[in-house]
Amino acid sequence: MHILPRLLSTGIFLYLWVVMLSPTFALQAPIHHKLTATLDPAESSARFHDVVMVPTNESTPQVLSFHLHINSRIDQVDVSGGDSEVTQTRSKNQENLGGAFLRIDISRPPGKVWPNPLKLTFVYSSPLPVSSDKTTETLLLSGVDHFYPQTTAQGTAKERITFQMTVKTPAEWRSVSQGEKISEDLKGKHHEVIWSETNPQEEIFLVADRYHEFSERHGEIFLHVYLRGDDKALADRYIEAARAYIDFYSRLLGPYPYKKFAVVENSRQTGYGMPSFTLLGSRVIRFPFILHTSFPHEILHNWWGNGVYIDPDFGNWAEGLTTYLADHLLPELRGKGDRYRFQELMKFASYVNETNDFPLAEFKGRDSMASQAVGYGKTLMVLHMLRHEVGNEIFLEALRDFYNQNRFRFAGFKELQDSFERVGKRNLEVFFDQWIKRAGAPQLELLPASYRKQDDEYLLQLKIRQAQPGPIFKMDIPIAVWLKEVEKPRLGNLTLMDKKQTFHLSLPGKPVNVVLDPYHEVFRRLNPGEVPPSIGQTYGSKTQTSVLPSEEEFSDVLMGYHQFAQSVEDTSGKKPLLRDNMLTPVPAGSVWVFGRNNTFAKQLKPQLDRYGVKVDEQGVTLNGKQYPWENHSFVFTLNRPGSKDGWSTWLVTSSGASIPGLIRKLPHYGRYGYLIFKGDTPDNEVKGIWPLSRAGLIHTFEKSNYPLPPQKPLVDFKPPTRRTPKGS
Repeated sequence: MHILPRLLSTGIFLYLWVVMLSPTFALQAPIHHKLTATLDPAESSARFHDVVMVPTNESTPQVLSFHLHINSRIDQVDVSGGDSEVTQTRSKNQENLGGAFLRIDISRPPGKVWPNPLKLTFVYSSPLPVSSDKTTETLLLSGVDHFYPQTTAQGTAKERITFQMTVKTPAEWRSVSQGEKISEDLKGKHHEVIWSETNPQEEIFLVADRYHEFSERHGEIFLHVYLRGDDKALADRYIEAARAYIDFYSRLLGPYPYKKFAVVENSRQTGYGMPSFTLLGSRVIRFPFILHTSFPHEILHNWWGNGVYIDPDFGNWAEGLTTYLADHLLPELRGKGDRYRFQELMKFASYVNETNDFPLAEFKGRDSMASQAVGYGKTLMVLHMLRHEVGNEIFLEALRDFYNQNRFRFAGFKELQDSFERVGKRNLEVFFDQWIKRAGAPQLELLPASYRKQDDEYLLQLKIRQAQPGPIFKMDIPIAVWLKEVEKPRLGNLTLMDKKQTFHLSLPGKPVNVVLDPYHEVFRRLNPGEVPPSIGQTYGSKTQTSVLPSEEEFSDVLMGYHQFAQSVEDTSGKKPLLRDNMLTPVPAGSVWVFGRNNTFAKQLKPQLDRYGVKVDEQGVTLNGKQYPWENHSFVFTLNRPGSKDGWSTWLVTSSGASIPGLIRKLPHYGRYGYLIFKGDTPDNEVKGIWPLSRAGLIHTFEKSNYPLPPQKPLVDFKPPTRRTPKGS
């Protein structure tokens, strides 16, 4: 199950896997469940009948253990052969097993051999995980709920299952699972549907609610939308988008791996991607931008993560690859790929430091902004460098090979490397070792350049230094060189092998401008001057000091500022709070400045003037429009005056009621330098990024405008058309 990264403030990647009790017991074939679930939402309970077929061999241990929800009540356990011993115990809460369980041990007599397959029948009841408000809440069950018997163990899960599940609900309810809908009937007061999945899965999902179902067949694939209200227009938009994106990615990577895709509404505000369906919160599903931003990401997870499974021992590659081919590729096809990559580099610069960095091989899932910047952003950039290394054609062919070789199997970065080496017919061990197994990032500096005329040519001398501490990185660095009276630059690559390296380039004309990494294609730590100030940098600083105003007209606003200051996480373990009238010097690092009349804010106004932002008694004038102080909140992040490595974020609001919303929302706006919100909710009205800089990577001999030509995209066919539906 994959969590939509844009929508959850603390989105922890929930990857739920099944593991075996004995480390020596590894099934080659999947376990099969023939499960019947009778749901009674009004009583928050369910009855289950599960026939489990377990493949066995000579290494199958004498005792097999299965786990169910701790509050399950077992009515019957039958074992084929009839002479096995069945015992039940309630395990204590064990972190390495994911919690407390009802454990069922099945023992074969000494000297006996397990039949192959071993048939087990479980009859039991369990509570349903719904709140007291069960009349309006969507029911979601997954492997983590242990609503079906699971084999478990200490260690890594690499077992798979297949299933056929009959779900019986009250007549007005509908249920959804992964796989294909085999049949559906209304039998008196009950609704009954059968879901089947013959492709090996990691777990079984079950979702149920009072749904209105909308369906359409698209070739061999059935498209469904399950909504909590009767909204055909919304369903039609999702079916249209699903049809287009499934076709797009099938052409790009290979056939869609499932027989259906469903969009399912959830009463909770989630953005989950399961095999063959996505579970979107009731507000989330109605955001018009979701259709062409997060929605294709979740569709693509059916190839990466839910089509090829993540080997939990060898790094989570799926989130970065999905982000690269969805969140990044779609802007790239509109000519905005370089901007997207720069934003990812900004996130790494803002949130990752020597205390929280780690290799990609150790990425499990997102649990912080830093882990997201590494696991999503760095992986995305490394994949882009790999594409640059092998070329577009081999890059796509290798991804198709990776998909075909590992469908419904567990795979890691090693299998990805194998596909690229097999298709590209070259050894990529150095590349993968450096970028996957090592932490850290290079930091590049172009030292002053020079040239001289030599016969009919010009000899350009460049010196490049790796400024990061620690080992060097070996890499190709793209370069653009503009020549006198030539509109388009000469594009090429420099191979950097040392900490400091000199290059000599022979050119047919006089060089007038040189830029390293012109399209932001190299994973690296941005130079301080390259990074426009953004609120993410203040959030990501190791030391953050809050400066509160000594005077504030309204007490609720002052209390709100104090609440915001307390919410800021300072990785040094302290939460320094100062007043603007204190004589105490503000510590090094970044600063949160609160209040319109904060004396510390006076030092920030010259920077705002340079950006064309005017601040006066009436309000703020930005891009030619004035926004009054009343009923607005303003957030400006700027370089900290007098400091080379700190930032200042100035926050002004007219209402203390807006503070909880700002606390919740601002972390999602990490790449922006200025923000304006309206009302107590508050609703974003303006957002923007300060002008970019090439500081440290450019040498200009003659000042002028030097535009870059558009890049060739990964593919020459277009993504689905992005449209804003009427009434959204």
